Amino acid sequence: MCLGKEFSSSGFLHSSLFMLLENLICSNFKVKNASDGVLHIMAATLDYPTVGHLVLANSDYVIDSICRQLRHLDLNPHMPNVLAAMLSYIGVAHKILPLLQEPMRTVSLELEILGRHQHPDLTIPFLKAVAEIGKASKYEAGTLPSQAEAFYKDIESNILDIEKKKGNDFYTSRSSIEVDATVDFPEPVIGICSNQSNGQIQQWESVLFKLNDSTRYRRTIGSIANSCLTAATPLIASSKQAACLIALDVIEDAIVTLAKVEDAYKHEKKTKEALYQIFDLYSLHNLRDTLDAAEDEASENRLLPAMNKIWPFLIACVRNKNPVAVRRCSHTISNVVQICGGDFFSRRFHTDGIYFWKLLSSSPYQSKRISKEDRTPLQLPYRNTSTSSEGSVAEISDLKVQAAVLDMIGDIAKSKRSASALEAVLKKVSGLVLGIACSGVIGLREAATNALVGLASIDPDLLWLLVADIYLSAKKKDVLAPPSNEFPEVSQILPPPSSSKGYLYVQYGGQSYGFDIDFSAVELVFELLNAQNCT
Repeated sequence: MCLGKEFSSSGFLHSSLFMLLENLICSNFKVKNASDGVLHIMAATLDYPTVGHLVLANSDYVIDSICRQLRHLDLNPHMPNVLAAMLSYIGVAHKILPLLQEPMRTVSLELEILGRHQHPDLTIPFLKAVAEIGKASKYEAGTLPSQAEAFYKDIESNILDIEKKKGNDFYTSRSSIEVDATVDFPEPVIGICSNQSNGQIQQWESVLFKLNDSTRYRRTIGSIANSCLTAATPLIASSKQAACLIALDVIEDAIVTLAKVEDAYKHEKKTKEALYQIFDLYSLHNLRDTLDAAEDEASENRLLPAMNKIWPFLIACVRNKNPVAVRRCSHTISNVVQICGGDFFSRRFHTDGIYFWKLLSSSPYQSKRISKEDRTPLQLPYRNTSTSSEGSVAEISDLKVQAAVLDMIGDIAKSKRSASALEAVLKKVSGLVLGIACSGVIGLREAATNALVGLASIDPDLLWLLVADIYLSAKKKDVLAPPSNEFPEVSQILPPPSSSKGYLYVQYGGQSYGFDIDFSAVELVFELLNAQNCT
């Protein structure tokens, strides 16, 4: 405070800033509080609005210090916590995102099999750092599509202005120009090209530079998101609950980021097509060659290939049967299916959906026999092979897991973008969910009804046939009379089955699932569906 701005110019800032950031994770509250107070005083003395702005202004020095110490984790085991705390506490990760590529490479190596084996105690701190970097990339990616779209509209507006100035001759000549730069231009266009001033050429150069800058930044964000996915994906199948939950957060943020990056690329592609026309028209071959050199369409397809690698680990997480992890995994699957589109997941739900249906297929109040294979789907030699008994899970935990899976089904079915994921398993899922909804388990009634409303939006005829079938099966003793002589008897439309296994909802669901049908619940389901779909 006495030195004022001389504190920075004399070198004291760089000699103390990183030390203060390190002490933000100190277990001693007094030390932590003192470091926080000194950081705020330094920011105020040096005219920075917040500590985040102070760190941002010196980010190259801070990141360099972190990278240097990450290379020697045996001497600096606290460094992953420092990185995670700095990114979350300071809140400037999105502003220093390009500088995080180097520490991200080190973090990714430490989260691979050998790294986790050498430093098992650092897995969670490194994952927390990855989570903060993932949040930063998601924050930055959120603005990319709108910026790319606005840039494209500006280019289109400029083209329209040129067309208005040059008149119909310009429009006719522009429409006749091929993409090949060697084409012979008609006379009106030659006049236009010869009249181009250096100022106008510089204007198009600046447009091209701006486009290239945005392309590089978009690719940087996509690369960081891919690194986060690579680092966190294997840990989705971890038997450690904390690591699994953090990894699922990272996956969800990274998938959102990649989706935004691809949306931005689509707008950039349209912008490039518009610039091709301008550069061909004005014979700006050098600028066109630069635009061609920047084109790399093969590397822009990231979302679905990444999802293809993640899916087996999501299934492994479900098979681990950790209640909290399965609930969080169900929420993650619901979100990523809606982001990526249902067509990509149709075959995967058909093949791997059995692991979700098993979670729904029996009452939580009945004991379940789980084979050893189901309890330990994946065990590598270095992993802990001890597993908890399935019987130790409380009934309420099972109910929460089932409710989470039902919510996942409902969310996927309600979205037009993701509904196709369930088409291959629609009959089985509809019968299963309807059996749960018509049981007496109150804790699942809301989630099951929500799932039924979603399934009804895919195929209402199927669902209403199943509702009618289960209604008649529950009301065996009462004969429903047709409303008039024009309609046949119900038994002629839906003949009674020879046994209880012949009902449609049982056949489509595959088995009775251990839920008893409660007629009052059947009527309630009918009323709720009627209110949702028939008003």
